[in-house]
Amino acid sequence: MWSFLLLLPRCLSEGIYTLIRERSYCEIMGKLPVLKKNSDFQRVYRKGKYASSETLVVYYVKRRTSIVRIGITTSKKVGKSVQRNRMRRLIRENIRLLHDQLAPGMDLVIVVRKANPDANLYSIGREMRFLLKKLDILVKDKDHEGTADNTDQGL
Repeated sequence: MWSFLLLLPRCLSEGIYTLIRERSYCEIMGKLPVLKKNSDFQRVYRKGKYASSETLVVYYVKRRTSIVRIGITTSKKVGKSVQRNRMRRLIRENIRLLHDQLAPGMDLVIVVRKANPDANLYSIGREMRFLLKKLDILVKDKDHEGTADNTDQGL
């Protein structure tokens, strides 16, 4: 798993390992850990719990590790590729903002049911926060810049 640690001298690798253990994956690497295999998605759908709204469905299943892995799916029913990718970007950004507030150790799959042409970062954030609270996997509850109800932004 940490194959790059094998290349370093023992004293350096222990220091890096401690640094990695104390900080989240997102802070160090800059990217969120994602689900890639179809079997991982199927396991979350089959064994996980879910909450749904008009435009989103959130599935999750607990894991033994402390890493939260994310999967985002959008079908062709959502619209053309531009609309699907826009929804994915909005969801990814909100997950990035909420990542430190999520309970550790789970796989999370977010399914976009339909694209909302008026969707913006804040409306998707409100909906995701509602669903995550409904599933009780939001640990800390503080206003975040991407999910707060900012109506005076003009977006």
